[in-house]
Amino acid sequence: MTVGSDLAIDFGSATTRVADSRGTMLFEQPTVAAVDGDTGRLLGIGEKALAVGLATAGRVRLVRPVRHGQLVDIALAEEVLGEVVRSSGVSRLSHPRVLACVHVGATHVQRRALDRALRRVGAREVRFVEQPVACAVGMGLAIEEPAGVMVVDVGAGMTDVAVLALGGMVTATSLAVGGDDADDAVRLSIARRFGLVVDSATATEVRRRIGSVVAALDRPRLEVRGRDAATGEPTVAVLSAAEVAPVLEDLVRPILAAAVQCIATAPPDLANDLLRSCVHLCGEGSLLDGLDARLADATGLVVRAAAEPGHSAVLGAARCLMHLDSMRSSVTSTSRR
Repeated sequence: MTVGSDLAIDFGSATTRVADSRGTMLFEQPTVAAVDGDTGRLLGIGEKALAVGLATAGRVRLVRPVRHGQLVDIALAEEVLGEVVRSSGVSRLSHPRVLACVHVGATHVQRRALDRALRRVGAREVRFVEQPVACAVGMGLAIEEPAGVMVVDVGAGMTDVAVLALGGMVTATSLAVGGDDADDAVRLSIARRFGLVVDSATATEVRRRIGSVVAALDRPRLEVRGRDAATGEPTVAVLSAAEVAPVLEDLVRPILAAAVQCIATAPPDLANDLLRSCVHLCGEGSLLDGLDARLADATGLVVRAAAEPGHSAVLGAARCLMHLDSMRSSVTSTSRR
């Protein structure tokens, strides 16, 4: 990478992605760190962290520095971001400009923490773009036009909903609900119903294979392996889609309500524009089976899913880097509140 190259960063609750201004993906790995349980030393990030955690069970803590879109351990986040930038092939000495994705309503304190972390790993300038704007640009939507467009971005830890026009957000909201919450709810449901303890990877597999928020009668039952909560012995349970659906419904309901409310609070002319357009659905959490159909029923609008739902934000931020002059109203720094 050449000195002075710009970076787009989506430091997500589940996955961290980095792209350059040409849209080339430089880094895409889980947002997790392996930390020595005795010394607190960072042993690895991403896939390496997961491998270290499996190989040294009990001596290493696996820590997620981002939860529901917020830095929960700022010192660790700085270390992780340093490794992310290094793994992206960027030297601290190159001092890149960085455009970081943030959620709707991210506070000045949250932005300030991310700004400080990125500057400490070598960024000469840090700016922010809110998720719906980045996603819209990443999906190729003409947000600079006066006609309204709508984005629903369901991430791992947060959901952002916005109606956009004239280069920015007109109405927007965010919820601390995402795919990770679905996995947590699945794990809890399995524990309560079967007395079976499963790990997060198993819960994710259950959600992806038989999880649905529409009728899924044709889905086969899924054999799930874990350990008995009482004895610790390995055991097996068999789950159906009908048993998983209720816990997912509880999480989807507020997302649908937020989308409806966002339309209701939009100016009438922009709300009418949406009747001739559609709702654009993106984010890794949007892959939940039936979410697009439920969103269409709730809003009365056509719903179109992104081709690369997890990449929309970071690729949109990368495109914004190419057009910073024309995106000034949507791209901010910590000096602007």
